[in-house]
Amino acid sequence: MVLLAGCTIIEPEASASLATSPSSWSAGDPEARTGGSAATTEGPCHELNEGRVQFVTDDAVRVLFAVAHERDDTEVVLTSCLSTNGSYVEEWATAGYVGSGGFGPEDATEVNTLQTPTGSYTMTEGFGRSDPGTELEYHTLTPESRWGGREDSNHFNQYFEGPGEWPDEDLWRLMQSGLYEQAVVINFNRPPDAVAQPGRSFAIFLHAGLTESWGCVSTDLDTVTRVLQNATPGDRIVMGAEDDVFGDPDTP
Repeated sequence: MVLLAGCTIIEPEASASLATSPSSWSAGDPEARTGGSAATTEGPCHELNEGRVQFVTDDAVRVLFAVAHERDDTEVVLTSCLSTNGSYVEEWATAGYVGSGGFGPEDATEVNTLQTPTGSYTMTEGFGRSDPGTELEYHTLTPESRWGGREDSNHFNQYFEGPGEWPDEDLWRLMQSGLYEQAVVINFNRPPDAVAQPGRSFAIFLHAGLTESWGCVSTDLDTVTRVLQNATPGDRIVMGAEDDVFGDPDTP
């Protein structure tokens, strides 16, 4: 069976205009909200402060949101929220893409769906051409760098070096294409967030390219580099459609 998961690109059709003019959404215009104002009054950071985020964020120093209008949408707005003096303020917002299948179920997105998982996940690891100065565990890629996709191997949904077989990802090749120049690992279906389970998706990253994938979150290289440079272990990314991510705090 062919396994379709991870970040292999479907079609490089990203609009150049999207990089400078992110999609609007009901939480507010991302361009109008940027600037790190201490008085965040709209958008994901405001929703987080008001207790309307449906997923745990623990005491993360930063929470990165990747939110679409609807589950089937592939365009998202990425918003970085920094914990400051007991509340979260917005640092920046920009455009991105998710898997060509949109968003899948919380914690249970399967291979072959081309979907990005819904939910809240830690970010503890990164990789790319060279360490941009991150506190996360970082892998400088070599021609031997792989990401395990074989469910019967000891490397399933992990970084390793050595010969690979499909569906292991050749990280070096994808770096040379520009996609993995820098990348952040999203801990879906892998420790420390969960025990890796065969059948569920793997190789879920935040990476460059600004285009649809088989399940990753993609944005511009400068944004991925910024996330790595500012990240601390335990930072989280919250992903999904608006109605799945935000809700009334009094609603179960």
